[in-house]
Amino acid sequence: MKNKLVLLFMIVTAAVLGGLLGNLCEGVYGVSWLAYSKAIGLDATTLDLSVFDLTFGIHFQLNVAQIILLAVALFVSPKIANAIQT
Repeated sequence: MKNKLVLLFMIVTAAVLGGLLGNLCEGVYGVSWLAYSKAIGLDATTLDLSVFDLTFGIHFQLNVAQIILLAVALFVSPKIANAIQT
């Protein structure tokens, strides 16, 4: 359980910090490649059943900085989980 919580925390932290780092590097000579991003996803689709409406959709936008930090998080999280004393 501890390993999963550490992994989840590291992934969320890496995604947030990578997004911030990518935004900060945008337009800066030499490191602007960290801000390069691609968006993938499905547009929102609504299912109207008269009684209730269901809306489905998902959208991801990852930049290079996030991908690098996510790879680091996946590598480091087991080591951190083992280092934590319970």
